[in-house]
Amino acid sequence: MQIGTRQLGEDKPVFIVAEIGANHDGDPVKAAELVRMAARAGVDAVKFQTYTAAELVADADRVVSWGRPGQERQETIGGLFDRLALPRAAHGELFALAKSLGVLAFSTPFSPEGADFLDCLQVPCFKVAASDVAYLDLLERVARSGKPVILSLGKSTLAEAERAVAVLNEAGCRDLVLLHCLSAYPAPDDEMNLRTITTLRHLFPQASIGLSDHSLGYTAALGSVALGARLIEKHITLDRDTDGPDHWFSAEETELTALVRETRRLEVMLGRSYVGVRPSEVQERRVSTRSLVLRHALPAGHRLTLADLAVLRPGYGIHPFERERVLGRQLARGLPAMSVLGWDDIGA
Repeated sequence: MQIGTRQLGEDKPVFIVAEIGANHDGDPVKAAELVRMAARAGVDAVKFQTYTAAELVADADRVVSWGRPGQERQETIGGLFDRLALPRAAHGELFALAKSLGVLAFSTPFSPEGADFLDCLQVPCFKVAASDVAYLDLLERVARSGKPVILSLGKSTLAEAERAVAVLNEAGCRDLVLLHCLSAYPAPDDEMNLRTITTLRHLFPQASIGLSDHSLGYTAALGSVALGARLIEKHITLDRDTDGPDHWFSAEETELTALVRETRRLEVMLGRSYVGVRPSEVQERRVSTRSLVLRHALPAGHRLTLADLAVLRPGYGIHPFERERVLGRQLARGLPAMSVLGWDDIGA
């Protein structure tokens, strides 16, 4: 499939998305710095979130806790969402900045109206959050856009995932990416279950499969690529020590750069399925595999016996598997001890 200027598929580079999310803290200037940071790291795209508290919650006065263990803060959920929301007026300028830096930009809408707004900004695709797998109106709206849809499957049952995919398909979605996701912040290693990526590839062959990674570090991202993930999404921050709900488990620039670099390196390493001698092995095969070698000096015309032969390095002589063809044959010429036998040394 095509997402903006990038192609996504089995034979294409993994599509790497830097999830800015709420780590701009509602500040468009900080959001721009995050876009620049992501571009320096070499990602394919940056992603924002487009919401208001009114689009998300009925209980805006509910108190929630966030922050590092032992440093938790409390705040009303409505106040938190409104404080961290990216102003709609800032979206266009940020998207233009990303484009100028060679990076795609898109966002997660949390309502059909949010999708309308983003559509007017000509986003290349839509992301639907794991929280909205069952939000039928939103699923239908993004599907009708005709643009690729990326759907996270965190905190969802398989039945819900199947229903959401069916809704998207019925509403016209033709390019779909499903993200394995553990919606815990940070995601514990022992619940990541990366093999789910293989299962999703089997269950949804019409979709590309990826990982929305909330774990610490980038080990999970690399593991997912090895298992066939075609898209990686990772939260980013300018500084993990910044006060805010998501900063402390997000990737700083050094880590994001390493994730991109090691993903591209891994893609080269994965290569293709091949059993055989590679070009880089030819010389090593020649000097460090084994050949048939004479144990002692022998004259021309000597008929070779098992006692005459050793199997030693180097490997440019007669292959050990050919020993039975050599036994009982005459030497074409006299040879000193430890001679590596070649077929031109063998007579009748």
